[in-house]
Amino acid sequence: MQIPVLSSARISILMLAISALFLVAIEQSLGCPFCAAVGLTFSQEIKQSEAAVIARLVEPPPASALGPNAEGPLPQAKFEVVDVLKGEDLLRSTNLLDANTLIDAIMLEATAPGNLYLIMGIEPPEFIWSNPIAINQRAVTYLKKLEQLPESGPDRLAFFQQYLEDKDDVLARDAYDEFAIAPYDDVRGLENRMDPTALLQWIKTPRIPSNRRRLYATMLGICGTPAYAAEIEKILLGEDLGDDSSDLRSGLDALIACYVVLVGPTGLDLIDKLFLDRSSRDIPFTETYAAVMALRFLGEESETIPRERVLESLRLLLNEPKLADLVIADLARWQDWSVIAKLTTIYVNATPENIFVREPIVNYMKACPLPEAARALVKLREIDPEAVRRAATLAGLAGLTTTTEEDLPTEQPSATPVRLADVVADDVTTDRSMVVSTGSQPAAEGSQPGEGPILQPTNVPSTKSSLRWIFWLVLVVIVAFLSRYLLHSGKRDTAG
Repeated sequence: MQIPVLSSARISILMLAISALFLVAIEQSLGCPFCAAVGLTFSQEIKQSEAAVIARLVEPPPASALGPNAEGPLPQAKFEVVDVLKGEDLLRSTNLLDANTLIDAIMLEATAPGNLYLIMGIEPPEFIWSNPIAINQRAVTYLKKLEQLPESGPDRLAFFQQYLEDKDDVLARDAYDEFAIAPYDDVRGLENRMDPTALLQWIKTPRIPSNRRRLYATMLGICGTPAYAAEIEKILLGEDLGDDSSDLRSGLDALIACYVVLVGPTGLDLIDKLFLDRSSRDIPFTETYAAVMALRFLGEESETIPRERVLESLRLLLNEPKLADLVIADLARWQDWSVIAKLTTIYVNATPENIFVREPIVNYMKACPLPEAARALVKLREIDPEAVRRAATLAGLAGLTTTTEEDLPTEQPSATPVRLADVVADDVTTDRSMVVSTGSQPAAEGSQPGEGPILQPTNVPSTKSSLRWIFWLVLVVIVAFLSRYLLHSGKRDTAG
């Protein structure tokens, strides 16, 4: 059987798409805390290309090539260059700016000649052209202004703010994506140029997508006043929302953060009651998780909400053993060592339904510099050695610690404990899908922590930094595979 061989052009397009995917993921890890970019911005796409042009459709693809049963190569259309956004010298050297020279680009829709498109190309001089993006004259003006903007900062965002919820969805989407990848400090620097009334109106509009509502709530938290909090409170309470309730409460994490920032520390009392104190009523997990995400943001970014008050809210979830793993890493990261006894009890009393909580508890104890934690850790290992091994493995894979289960000392050392670095992984040590292995059984009630050693925690790298390196590593592996595939394909073609 003959194996189909990818052409070099398709390999190039695939590699570019993969690069774009990882760029989006990396940018999202650094950008707006509650916002996820829908895709690459126009600026990012143009930056990745070697040429970018505004082109007019001259000859659409033949209708016969667009049918569901069409065979053969992908249909192409012909375009004439109207304006150049990037790569003018390259285009001129390949005669693509001559009046009678047209661009051939893949096009999968039937449309009338004369419409304008943004087309980008790579690999000159032959050029591989992207799928054309339909634009209007306002978009042309928009695109021409991009290269004049600062690379980053509030002044850059001030331009895109004009196009949030623009009547042209292409521009509105690009403006949102620019905010989504912008550092929070840049967004905050725009405070005096924001319109809180417009932001609140967008938040209260049901048709607004949840990702955009998150952005507008984040912005309102920056520029709003306590007077706006009453409207956000109605959404949190679900009052008088009618059939639009689920739409208006989408983006709940950002709405919670917005409300607390506007009201101040006392706003957390309502959040505790509505989303975190589960002792008297059932609260949907998604709402509790949204509250935790908001608290993480407040603990890291807010200058007006004391971290100790944030920790007080997080500790409420320790009363719900099935959800305790959501906050244990946060308590460790912010060096809240007040819950050693509480976590030991949760570990000892863990059942098959919440056995996954043991790994993050182990890593909390390892990170804690207090002797009580070291003594507790020895007891935890006696109860469930497999959980301690798993915790060491997970933490090691994430680059969080160099300590393994076998490294745990059995005698009291004389060294002074070392303070924990600022970051402990949020996600790696919290795995609800962990398989319970032999030996991971709930301990008998009444077990208490025994005497044991003092551990010296190691410095841990930033989760965000580790994530970036993981993205690049995966990208390098994929590109290497594709390059090897292309090389072997070329050899087979030559041999044939």
